Amino acid sequence: MPNDDSNGSWQSRLDRMEGLMDLLIEDHVRFDDEHKRLLTAQIVLTDRVDKVTIALRELAESEKHTDERLNALIAVVDDLVRKRPPQQPSA
Repeated sequence: MPNDDSNGSWQSRLDRMEGLMDLLIEDHVRFDDEHKRLLTAQIVLTDRVDKVTIALRELAESEKHTDERLNALIAVVDDLVRKRPPQQPSA
């Protein structure tokens, strides 16, 4: 006569539940490891985005200075061209 707690299979119900618990524990450990890696990657990514943001701000400020200097150069060249005496035709 089969054991009542085996439910007609060779493993007892408790053995099956222990096996399932082991699978759940292993799955949870893997999930926990992946979650830690994800959090680490998120921290690294956030840090790099912050650095890129700072670099873009510096670039925008530098571009403003470049535009100002270029406008000053254009004004000087324009002034020189406008004040140039008319050229005499060569004979």
